[in-house]
Amino acid sequence: MDSAVLLDALAREGGRPIRAVHVHHGLSPNADRWAEFCERFCAARGIALRVERVKVARGSGAGLEAAAREARYRVYAAREEAFVALAHHRDDQAETVMLQLLRGTGLKGAAGMPVLRALPGSSVKLWRPLLAMPRALIGARARALGLEWVDDESNAATAQDRNYLRHEVAPLLDARFPGWREALPRFARHAAEADRLLQGRAVPLDRSNAVRQFLASRDLSMPSAARLAQMVRQLYEARADARVRIEHDGVTLARHRGELVVHRLAPGLGDWRIAWRGEKSVDLGPGRGEVNFRRAKGIGIDAALARTGDWCFVPRVGGEKMRTSERGRTRTLKNLLQEHAIPAWRRERLPLLFRGADLVWAPGVGIAAEYACQGRAEGFAPCLRVAGEAVLC
Repeated sequence: MDSAVLLDALAREGGRPIRAVHVHHGLSPNADRWAEFCERFCAARGIALRVERVKVARGSGAGLEAAAREARYRVYAAREEAFVALAHHRDDQAETVMLQLLRGTGLKGAAGMPVLRALPGSSVKLWRPLLAMPRALIGARARALGLEWVDDESNAATAQDRNYLRHEVAPLLDARFPGWREALPRFARHAAEADRLLQGRAVPLDRSNAVRQFLASRDLSMPSAARLAQMVRQLYEARADARVRIEHDGVTLARHRGELVVHRLAPGLGDWRIAWRGEKSVDLGPGRGEVNFRRAKGIGIDAALARTGDWCFVPRVGGEKMRTSERGRTRTLKNLLQEHAIPAWRRERLPLLFRGADLVWAPGVGIAAEYACQGRAEGFAPCLRVAGEAVLC
């Protein structure tokens, strides 16, 4: 209902181009019917719709809800628009703040959801124009306009923390503290202001607060005090050559050369094949990134060779070999990746460009010598871009 009201309002307002995206999680038996409804709803308003089908990691240690949310945010981060509007409202904000407080959050978590927030590693900003509006008012508008919508049946299941709070706890709070839905968002605004003031004063951060701030900046949930202490010990006290990997909130936190990085592994990365036919840009799919080819003289893949043969991107499976210089010897890709200081978490999901059975390009390593552009010949210089990660060329 909330999304239907928001999209209808934006369509009525006019004055700006609008497109819609529906994330098809495939978790409900009604998922296909929801997508069909979205198609009808958008077609009636002349709005272009893209249905993005994602695979949700059911075995994620963070839980199904967090895994589904992670899949949605990967779709948002990959959009070409500057803003993605979401229909969170004041009641959602009150629930979010309550859940964060119950988890023992700091100021950053207590600030709840901001009206406008940039997605890390992406040019996309999330915009929540309904955040100050109560759900009752949104429902009244939906009924007054005669809008149709569909409800997710999983919203009634109290196994999830948010649903339990909404159906079991909220009615008790409504009876005893009827103003709690207004009070908690107001507290969230105070917390956000206090956090900004502290950041502005450049208060030195201890190790625990440094990790908390890092997690918050990546939109990851706050761990319990005991879990946070364990994470801090692993990150700061493990020996320099230790391979530190911490599973948290559906992602892997890894330490690489003294820095903490987030490894967001999309489901289904291990079985795919995408052809390259000379396009300037190749989208490898959610979580895999995009490869851009720059035309240049004397560098990159020899354009003459690129115009013939069967070219494709595939995932790394192990055992690959290549020779990256005319006078060099053929070496294993594993050794080359280590030599070029490619982090272990990126090596595991690196897309490789093949021509037939020949490995031609490995991001961050280079181009096979027999395919490299010579002299002033025309070439295609590839670079891999993945949201939130360093570019590999």
